[in-house]
Amino acid sequence: MPRVIVLDTFPLSSTAKPPPRPGEAPTALNQCHDWIKDCIRAGNRIVAPSVCYYETLRELERLNATAQINRLRQFCFTVPNRFISIADAHLELAAKFWAQARKAGSPTADEQSLDVDMILAAQAVLLGIPTSDFIIATTNVNHLAQFVPADLWSNVTP
Repeated sequence: MPRVIVLDTFPLSSTAKPPPRPGEAPTALNQCHDWIKDCIRAGNRIVAPSVCYYETLRELERLNATAQINRLRQFCFTVPNRFISIADAHLELAAKFWAQARKAGSPTADEQSLDVDMILAAQAVLLGIPTSDFIIATTNVNHLAQFVPADLWSNVTP
């Protein structure tokens, strides 16, 4: 059954990576990008949370990686409803998640950290769909799985 796949920063960053050159071994980013294409072909809806876009874009800006920035923007903004902008409700729910994790003795980041994972989790929850209909594809399952369905991107079947 098609579902919504929410991309964490690593999978989202793979969309900016150029394809491997002929004869070049594919990297994990290339493999992830191919996996995203397979997920789309299978009819899944792929979404890009703005907080993960920010994490990806800031590094590409630091590197002055113009072509990669253009690929990232194209991926995020050419398909309607793919990009999830941050709203006040996301920040409020993220703060609740952060406090809940701290109170339970399972913090997801340093006390002074912005804790992007909690904003990502809130953005996914507030998509307004049942948790059975979405999953966050990530490389950081432990922090996210406290609040939302999450798995390693490579474990998510297209």
